[in-house]
Amino acid sequence: MSSTLPETAPVVIIGGGIIGISTLYHLAKRGVPAVLIERRKLASGTTWHAAGIVGQLRDSTAQTELGKYTARLFRDLEVETGQATGYKPNGTINLALGDVRHEQLLRSHDHAVRMGIGTQLLSVAELQEKWPWIETSDVKSAFFVPSNGQVNPLDVTVAMSKGARANGAQVFENTKVTDLLVKHGKVTGVETDKGVIATDKVLLAGGMWSHLFAKAKGVTVPLHATEHFYIVTEPVNELPKTQPILNIAEERTYWKEDTGKLLIGAFEQRGKPYGENGIPEDFEFDELPFDMEHVEANLEKMFERMPALGEMGIQTFFNGPESFTPDGRPYLGPTAEVKGLFVATGMNSNGILNSGGVGLTMAEWMIDGAPSRGMGPMLARRAHPFQANTRYNRERATESVGFHYGVSWAGRQIHSARGVRRVPLHDRLKEAGATFAERIGWEVPMYYDPGQKGWNEEPNLRWKDWAPHVQAECLAARDAAVLIDQSMYAKIQVQGPDAVKALNKVCGAQMDVAVGTSVYTQFLNTRGGIEADVTVTRTAPNCFMVITGHPSQIRDQAWIKDHADPDWRFEIFDATSAYGLISIHGPKSREILSALSEDDLSDAAFPFGAAREIDIAYGRGWAIRRSFLGELGYELMVSSEFLAGIYEALMEEGAKHGLKHMGMYGMNACRLEKGFRHFGHDIAEDDTPYETGLGFAVNLAKEDFLGREPLAAQKATGPAYPVRTVSCIVEGVDHTGPYLIHNEPIWKDGAIVGHVTSGDWGFRLEAMVGLASLHNDDGVSKTWIEAGGFEVQIAGEMFPLKVQLAPFYDPSGAIMRG
Repeated sequence: MSSTLPETAPVVIIGGGIIGISTLYHLAKRGVPAVLIERRKLASGTTWHAAGIVGQLRDSTAQTELGKYTARLFRDLEVETGQATGYKPNGTINLALGDVRHEQLLRSHDHAVRMGIGTQLLSVAELQEKWPWIETSDVKSAFFVPSNGQVNPLDVTVAMSKGARANGAQVFENTKVTDLLVKHGKVTGVETDKGVIATDKVLLAGGMWSHLFAKAKGVTVPLHATEHFYIVTEPVNELPKTQPILNIAEERTYWKEDTGKLLIGAFEQRGKPYGENGIPEDFEFDELPFDMEHVEANLEKMFERMPALGEMGIQTFFNGPESFTPDGRPYLGPTAEVKGLFVATGMNSNGILNSGGVGLTMAEWMIDGAPSRGMGPMLARRAHPFQANTRYNRERATESVGFHYGVSWAGRQIHSARGVRRVPLHDRLKEAGATFAERIGWEVPMYYDPGQKGWNEEPNLRWKDWAPHVQAECLAARDAAVLIDQSMYAKIQVQGPDAVKALNKVCGAQMDVAVGTSVYTQFLNTRGGIEADVTVTRTAPNCFMVITGHPSQIRDQAWIKDHADPDWRFEIFDATSAYGLISIHGPKSREILSALSEDDLSDAAFPFGAAREIDIAYGRGWAIRRSFLGELGYELMVSSEFLAGIYEALMEEGAKHGLKHMGMYGMNACRLEKGFRHFGHDIAEDDTPYETGLGFAVNLAKEDFLGREPLAAQKATGPAYPVRTVSCIVEGVDHTGPYLIHNEPIWKDGAIVGHVTSGDWGFRLEAMVGLASLHNDDGVSKTWIEAGGFEVQIAGEMFPLKVQLAPFYDPSGAIMRG
């Protein structure tokens, strides 16, 4: 290890766990001699006691590829460095005990085929051959991934450190970072108890220390430590070193071979927070007291599953802390608050299996300015300022431990730290029967039930309890009118003499439009990929209002700032709380709104895409002629103090015309029928507008905007691009399912040619509808699509799939523009 701190460094990494060391290694491999600072010894926080399980299959293509990379890296590190990593490709076996988990395993098996990962569905007899010690009478299915494995966390940390230092990196242990030096909103250096290092790039990879360290500098990194428990048996006779890892999600346990013993751990439904007053200063390779009462239920499941445990004897009852985030995903990338500060933390007990891919990604981000693959679900900038609240993180962490092995489905509810953010009409919506779910602190109406029965939280991947209510909402949108409260959507005001320049730089569409024009557009990256999906309304010569989804409230502001010339004169104001946003849709929407306004709302006077400030009841507000449902519709952006009065007037007048409330489930079902893309599911950073059928929103006549050159080159090769987004309907399936959800493989002529990006039951079409991404090296042409022969694989079954470029509901758009 080095002994004298350098005066400068191209990058300083704070934290010597597996994530910090991996990033150091990958920077050094790219020729960047970074410096890593560790308060105690390498791996002495959480890394040292990790189980070391290495999995590959993830929800997205990008994340799966990074998982595969990590497995390869662990295998190759020993050859490169001469340091053993303990990597063993023993494989993993996931069990299903019930119908829902069984269907999820079948879907994972389908997804693995698309991702090129070999998997097997084991019979009970085959499972017993591999795990003869466990009870299998209640096992419904077993899913085996032979190429997964396990690694020794300490050994792999040492190997990466050795590889990093061999390529010029420096590591300083027993050195405490005392401050992050910031000037004019930019990183200038790191202060330690042994001196200052000047730098313009810092990576915070401090694990469970990251939250409070960042909070002290005004940076939001939402996470909190919780206690994690496992047991280690006495040596087990005839336990092979190649024993596959076993995961039993419904019992929340994992099982692995550990130097001839069994290590069995648990992720409780509700965890136990640690370090409520901060992590102790002297924490180093520390164990915590084992709370037998807290994990009693999990231990009982272990002994029931393997009765022989009672005879084996338990050598170790272990408890060590790990950090968990509010949504169960890590935080990666640049922060929104301080330029030059990056984070890679909050691994939710997946630090080892994430480490290789995260280190590679963070090195790309700091060297190239962007990762080579989209990291949208894990962006650090998805954090919202309120999530710096430590009490919120502590309470949520007790529940997010349970996300790790919980069933992920559309009705999964959050119970901790609720009621944090409420739209102005919250109480009125609740009286109307709104059934709320939590989304980034917001209480969001998902559907309306006049009987207010609340959620049935029994996991279900098919027809849901709330479906009849959603059906009524969708049919009202088609036949009468619905009102949706979207006040949680972010409203970003960009104003100043150069506001149009700032927006034109990041947007694909032309922003220099007439006042009173609403433009649908995407924020783009240098590859032409989609960073945001927004509408922009010019409300004054030097003022624009950007409306975006509530998850993107912080990231979209930062994207504009990142790519603006420092000399441009403009400012950004987060107006989310200043305005309510309610939308009214359906054939009766114009009639209802006209009864409350003296303004001319006829199609001739107020066409699709127009925006006007109009009278509404006794107030005034911006009306924007748009619809995410595919029906005639208006978005009403109103100052918050006028919202209640306008809402009451709309409901009173709407009662004469069959107006109903609609929640997010209904809106999602309608947008799928209409083929409208959802940012984060159907479109993201790796997709371009031309590939996703949104090329109409790109204006190549603009002189300079992000991604213009690659988009111009792509446009020149079209319109039969190798990748295209299409609408689809599953034939021969009714509302009972199986359902399109996400990632279902699509086949044609015996080969996989794409996958479903989102899907659900369409109540207006009475069909299983979805959006899908298709690929064909010779071009996804209209002719190729119309030749048909498509099938979709859902939970192991094949179904005919009808595919077309246009939406199935109102393909001409006549209803929406009428």
